[in-house]
Amino acid sequence: MVEVAGFEPKFAGGDEPVADAIAEKRPQAVLIDCDHPDLDEGLVGLLRNSSARPILFSAFRKQGEVSTLATRYGTESFTLPVESATFTQILRR
Repeated sequence: MVEVAGFEPKFAGGDEPVADAIAEKRPQAVLIDCDHPDLDEGLVGLLRNSSARPILFSAFRKQGEVSTLATRYGTESFTLPVESATFTQILRR
């Protein structure tokens, strides 16, 4: 979906520290599964300090749960499935 929205997806290596991946890849936005074990205030702060926009998503949780987490971290969010136009709009903000 990232490619369809006109962006180039980049992925951290399996053993690459998040801080190194952010510094090397210099993303505009980072999609974070809200169930990822590294999701915490430190990760969100690291992204903000790098000028990347953290965006939470989930394929399994209800929109209300994801919205509550996003509010807690001060991020945007969406749940899957999401319409292509909505996804593109979220990334382009």
